[in-house]
Amino acid sequence: MRCNHWTISTEGHGNRLAHKVIRAILFTALASALVVYPYWVYRRVELSITGSGWLALIRASVLVTILGLLFDLQIPVGDSTKAMGERWVLLDTSLSMLAGEDGLTAWDGAIERSNELMEEGWRVVTFGEVANALPFSDTDLGSRPQDVNTLLAPALRRAAEGGARSVRVLTDLRLEDRVALQATLEQLPLEVLYEGFGADLKNGGISAFKVEDAVQTGGMILGEVEIHGLGADSVDLTIRVEGAEVVSLKVALPEVGLRNLLEVPIPVPNAEGRIRYTAHLHLDGDAFASDNEAVAYGVVGNEENAVVLVSLRPNWEPRYLLSVLGDVTGLPATGYLRAGPDKFISVGRALARSGPVDSSRVRRAVDGARLVVLHGLDRNSDPWALGLLERSTRAILLPADSSGAANAGLNTEPARSGEWYVSGDLPPSPLSGELAGTTLLGLPPLTDLLIPINREEIQSPVHLQLRGTGSSEAALHLDDSGAHRRVLGLASGFWRWATREGSGEDTYRRLWSGVTGWLFADEKPAAREPRPSKWVFQRKELVTWIVPRDSTLMNLRVLKGDSVLIDTVMVGGTSPSSGILDPGLYHYSFGKPSGELIGAGRFDVETITGEMIPPSEEPGAPESLAVVTVVGDENPGRPIRIYPWPYLLVITLLCGEWMIRRRTGLR
Repeated sequence: MRCNHWTISTEGHGNRLAHKVIRAILFTALASALVVYPYWVYRRVELSITGSGWLALIRASVLVTILGLLFDLQIPVGDSTKAMGERWVLLDTSLSMLAGEDGLTAWDGAIERSNELMEEGWRVVTFGEVANALPFSDTDLGSRPQDVNTLLAPALRRAAEGGARSVRVLTDLRLEDRVALQATLEQLPLEVLYEGFGADLKNGGISAFKVEDAVQTGGMILGEVEIHGLGADSVDLTIRVEGAEVVSLKVALPEVGLRNLLEVPIPVPNAEGRIRYTAHLHLDGDAFASDNEAVAYGVVGNEENAVVLVSLRPNWEPRYLLSVLGDVTGLPATGYLRAGPDKFISVGRALARSGPVDSSRVRRAVDGARLVVLHGLDRNSDPWALGLLERSTRAILLPADSSGAANAGLNTEPARSGEWYVSGDLPPSPLSGELAGTTLLGLPPLTDLLIPINREEIQSPVHLQLRGTGSSEAALHLDDSGAHRRVLGLASGFWRWATREGSGEDTYRRLWSGVTGWLFADEKPAAREPRPSKWVFQRKELVTWIVPRDSTLMNLRVLKGDSVLIDTVMVGGTSPSSGILDPGLYHYSFGKPSGELIGAGRFDVETITGEMIPPSEEPGAPESLAVVTVVGDENPGRPIRIYPWPYLLVITLLCGEWMIRRRTGLR
């Protein structure tokens, strides 16, 4: 056990005394003014009535009480050595307290010390993520730490507000709020004693783990593993795919308090679907096992109900448009850039490093897509590319020339070059509300405009003018004339708006957000399979669910191993929660009341935590302290704001004054 002791004072005794005198003079002056003011009002402003002096006294009492709350006045609680709650023990209940060797943890030592201090009359209060409002008792000694953060500053503030003058902190000294702690200690006159437990430990841990999706089986993907450690130089890292070991290597640990990010190639399994990956660290003598294994899920193949962009003539547009469509729809977004007759490069947030795929893979992705974006249709488009037009009920088509527009069902004149600027006047359209308030003037110009032959049939949310003058032409066409809704882009270069930070980027996002909203406006919501909102939940995070809107009632069963933990009914169209679950692997199933299975799968609540990352160091005293001694006869007491009676008094007096005024004829 390590101890570090000092007494905290914000200034020297002389400076504190002068500060108190100034506060007292200011409070007295303001209180006197607040007492005089009600008497002046009732004597000079209000009608003269019997008992006006009592009404003035009531209002003066209210104003002085509120002033006391603003000045944070404190009430002496008696002798400094006998005041109830003045000696506090702050007991750390974060998970890192479970670290230890040979079966003896820091928690065991802290509990033993807590017993001793409770027998001496100290009040034990726990802290971790938050400070417990209730004192720790003998009945709580069998509980184990569960908090995933160690925040001491809020607990010290609560101790000071509770009238504590002497505080002992029983902790492993892995504090996460050291900056806030220093600022708090500079403000609170507390005598602080740190007692540290669990020193000289060995640990290797994982603080984060994620893997990429893969569009096809075989090949390699990259996994990112973030590790930390102490007391060792290296550790063994193992990565498993569905329980089968695929990677094993020795990696170096960073310095204490730091983290290393490793990029590890992982073979893609020969199976499609949602794959479970686990990363495990092994270190002989590891004192904290909770951060040794992390879980991540990745998709092999194509996800259903995704946004799929196919670019036949790649340029800058797919890069910006795919990202925006993924953000505004909330759907998975995948793009394919044509690099040859039967070769496509996959792009997207999770697929940036995936290898080339063939046209059959792209067609399967389009078949299962919720929204298809076809970019670059032109006169050279082959039958395979033209066949993609009929494979989605909702599509954004960006033709490269008039032949491409004709293939999409719109006859236009040949593309007109030049600089086409957005008109400042918004025409009536379904997107008017989305674009209202945007800055259209000054946006970069578009190029290669396709002007429809029959302008009367065009419904466009934005108009363009050549060099900013002359007649207005449509920039987009919202086509709902057929069985499917489609949006045709009639100009090139929308991506230039996205490259301009501020108004240009905002207009680009709002334009395509409005477009997707219009595309799905009359569509019945897709019958998505009910599932968890995440596949990996953090410790002590609520487990929430996504339930489709088109369902009414469905039964949810959650199992851990062979044990049924949850068996309940959920209502469609909601985002219900199952509360906080213990770390581990869970299996779930959704079924109709008739017994028909709707969906099933698995998810994890991860065990890893960053509790062991901060170094075990005793906090230093604030540098701004002029002295480190508190005068023994000072007793700041407890601030009145922590008591309920000032607020009840103010409410009671105000109500009483109002009742008396009404009974005497005053308003």
